[in-house]
Amino acid sequence: MTYTIDITDDYVTPEGPMADNQAYLTFVMNKAAESYRNQYAVADKEAGITAAREAYNAALPAPQEETPDAA
Repeated sequence: MTYTIDITDDYVTPEGPMADNQAYLTFVMNKAAESYRNQYAVADKEAGITAAREAYNAALPAPQEETPDAA
């Protein structure tokens, strides 16, 4: 399956049941982006997504260098 998700600052939640998976995923992603915008106190959803990604990347463990086995 392939979905196209549009995240916009002016997204309005549809009234009533979601028509299909596409509508539901668009809803979920827009609400997540709105949450990131609020959590990181930034101007728009794009900046919120960027801040969330940067926080995620910063929390990853540092890559470990491989050391050659002693022969």
